[in-house]
Amino acid sequence: MGKNMFGKLASSLKQDESSALLHKNRHHPRRGDDRCVGVVNGQMHPVENWCNGGMLITADERLFSIGQECIFTIKFKLRDEIMEVDHKARVIRKTPGKVALLFDPLTSPVQSNFQKVVDDYVSRRFVESQM
Repeated sequence: MGKNMFGKLASSLKQDESSALLHKNRHHPRRGDDRCVGVVNGQMHPVENWCNGGMLITADERLFSIGQECIFTIKFKLRDEIMEVDHKARVIRKTPGKVALLFDPLTSPVQSNFQKVVDDYVSRRFVESQM
């Protein structure tokens, strides 16, 4: 019994280690605190997290295929407005209830809009910290 528990612990540590390595190798940090939804192929989906490289949405994975190209809009709830960012992506991973999309290279306007989202979040957090 002790060996079995040790084996499970060692396996768990290896998974945590590989997960940490995966996150270290990301090109862009994931953002999960922004209030946003994604409209992909005309259907609205909650965005679990996003970054300048892609996004993870909650969706019926059966509606998507690996490699599928998608036109999407991310709608961000900012302090004073709803900002819509339109772009293209490709499905790179599916798990039950989740679909990961890799963005096509970002255009300057898309990069600028994503930076506005980050700036709005930072300024909102600053104001909240002063209250």
